[in-house]
Amino acid sequence: MIRLQNIEKTFYGKETNLLALNQISLNVEKGEAFGIIGESGAGKSTLLRMINALEKPDSGMVMVDNVRLTELNRKELRLQQKQIGMVFQQFNLLNNKTVAENVRLPLTLHDYPNCLTVDDVLEFVGLEDKKFSYPGELSGGQKQRVGIARALITRPKLLLCDEPTSALDQNTTEEIVEVLRKAHEEFKMTSVVVTHELPVIKSLCKRAALMEAGEIKDIITIKQSDKSIIQKPYLERAIEVLAHD
Repeated sequence: MIRLQNIEKTFYGKETNLLALNQISLNVEKGEAFGIIGESGAGKSTLLRMINALEKPDSGMVMVDNVRLTELNRKELRLQQKQIGMVFQQFNLLNNKTVAENVRLPLTLHDYPNCLTVDDVLEFVGLEDKKFSYPGELSGGQKQRVGIARALITRPKLLLCDEPTSALDQNTTEEIVEVLRKAHEEFKMTSVVVTHELPVIKSLCKRAALMEAGEIKDIITIKQSDKSIIQKPYLERAIEVLAHD
């Protein structure tokens, strides 16, 4: 489903340059729930933005659903991006629109022949009673449920989640993780979750890439365990939490 090969990306500043991604190669299988983890500045979000073509690599290849994004023109890219749903850290809702209008927004921008209804997705995320509310009347967890509903209404082949729980408390995080897990199972889509929160990845994903300083240090298969997090350096702790019994 997703193939990245030898991706390089540098951001150029007036005084210094930042090598954001360095020789990134990665494969995500169709239908897989895949995690990308690392501390702030590791390059996680930049990598995610390569997958939906919001960023272009300086070199290397990005392929999604057997299409080379690096070779598409602007119109072709827009068509490809229609197949991708996004869930954001800060929800990205329009405050002057109701919940229903926010959820319906993608359908006003493009034609989606197999889309769901607003009522369907609001029921799925448990917000059918908030249809005519405004974002300012919602809690953080409810806002993120609206964001998930908006991402799902188009029936995307690929769902990208960029720090979907980092603005939420622990209890709400667990609720959102459950909604995302249910969505992955119900809609049979490929999911990529970017976060620094190890329990989120452990709950949602089967494999994860560990990033540090723009590089993938390891790709591990996640094992479920009830053991607590061991306070070690981040990469060692990540391996302990995700890969060990």
